[in-house]
Amino acid sequence: MKVILSRKGFDSSSGECPSPIFEDRSFLSLPIPEKHSGVHFADIDGPHRIGQLVEDLSPQVKASDGVHLDPDLRMNSRPRNRGWRPMFGQADAAQRHLHKQGIACGDIFLFFGWFRRVEQLDGRYRYQAGAPDLHMLFGWLQVGEIWRVSEDKDLHIPEWAKDHPHVTTQYGENTIYVAAETDTGYTGGTFRSAVDQLILTREDNTRSRWRLPRWFYPSEGKSKLSYHSNIARWTQYENYAYLQSGARGQEFILDTRDYPEAADWANDLIAKNAS
Repeated sequence: MKVILSRKGFDSSSGECPSPIFEDRSFLSLPIPEKHSGVHFADIDGPHRIGQLVEDLSPQVKASDGVHLDPDLRMNSRPRNRGWRPMFGQADAAQRHLHKQGIACGDIFLFFGWFRRVEQLDGRYRYQAGAPDLHMLFGWLQVGEIWRVSEDKDLHIPEWAKDHPHVTTQYGENTIYVAAETDTGYTGGTFRSAVDQLILTREDNTRSRWRLPRWFYPSEGKSKLSYHSNIARWTQYENYAYLQSGARGQEFILDTRDYPEAADWANDLIAKNAS
C-alpha cells in the first residue's frame, strides 16, 4: 500500500492566498480557479459562502470566476446525481509520477494545502494579524477505482461523474481516482477541524518546514518519500522527523512496505478527524 501526500487548493500562484481556518477551528480548502470551467466559485455550496471568501481574501479571484473543483470530496458542494462518490483527477507530469510509483486500489491520498486563520469584521473575512501560514491536511481518499480517461476508449463515465473537471476537460494521461462506497458512506471525504494532528508545519517555522512522526526519516536501505530523497532535507530529534518539504511536485509518496507505520498513521488520522 502507498500513502500519498497530495498538495491541492489555493497556493502562491493559483489564488495567491491561503485557504481559511475559521474562528470555530473549522476550515475549508479553496479549489484553484479554472478559466473555462462551467462551475463558478459562487456555485459551490456548504457551510460557508465560497464566493464571498475568495472575493474577501484573494487579490485576484472573483465569485464569478470558474473553478477546478478537484479533489471533489464533499457531497453538499454541488447538486449531485444518485450514486455520487468522492473523486480526484490527475494528468500530465503529475499523473506520470503516480503511474511510475504504481498507485493502485487501496492506496490512500491525504490532501494538504496552505491555510491561515481568518476572522470576520463588518461582515467581511480577513486574515488574523500574526496568524501563521500552515501546511495542513484537509481531506482524504482511499482509492476504490481508477479510471484511465485518456487511455480507455471503452470507459463508461456514469452520470454522477460527468461534471467532474477531469471528465469535462481533455488532459494528457488523464486519470481519475474514485472512492469506494461502503455501508456507512465513502472511502473519501474532508476533515472536521484544524487540530494539531493534521498540521504538517513545524511550530514557529515557515509552512514548508514540517514536523512528522520519527518513522518518516529515510533510513539507509529504505525507499524515500518521493521528491525528498536528498538526506540534507531531513533531520531527526526525539520523537520527530523534520523535513524541508519540496516546492516541486504535487504528490509525495510513501511505500508502506518500507514504512509499515504509515498505514496505521493514515487510518488513525481518518478515524479521528473525518467529517
